[in-house]
Amino acid sequence: MKQTLPDFLAKGIEQLDFDGDVQLTWNENERTFNLELTFFAQNNLHDAIFDLTGVESDEPIVTFVDAILIYDRTSFDPAQITNDYLVCLPFAGKEGWSLAMGRAFFRYLQIVLDNGESDLLDFLNDQEVAVFELEWSSSEFEEILQHYKHENTQRLTIPE
Repeated sequence: MKQTLPDFLAKGIEQLDFDGDVQLTWNENERTFNLELTFFAQNNLHDAIFDLTGVESDEPIVTFVDAILIYDRTSFDPAQITNDYLVCLPFAGKEGWSLAMGRAFFRYLQIVLDNGESDLLDFLNDQEVAVFELEWSSSEFEEILQHYKHENTQRLTIPE
């Protein structure tokens, strides 16, 4: 059975073990997918927290948002916006992604989300931790991708 990339992404998001929120949007004009990752955590110490723009908050619930861009490398150049995303990952036009890429993506995304939840709690509860940010390691992702290379022939296509 042929599976499309949009369906694969939607199903993969549903299967994530994550206490936050993941929103998937498809921009048909730019041919991009945006995965917005929202973390929520209790600020038990009610410490004042500053975001990257210098805005201060001492709210009891902290919200942290980051995003992943998945883009069509045949029609979109993310060069001007890569710093706005945790990671920008290309797909191959109508051919989309290989199944290997899709499975590796969700396996590594789960690791990123787990580490992010843990790191955010450390940031809020440990005075020694001064900064919180999500981390995406291209080398760790590539290592995981190598484990799925045998599935590389099946494609997760982009519907017309």
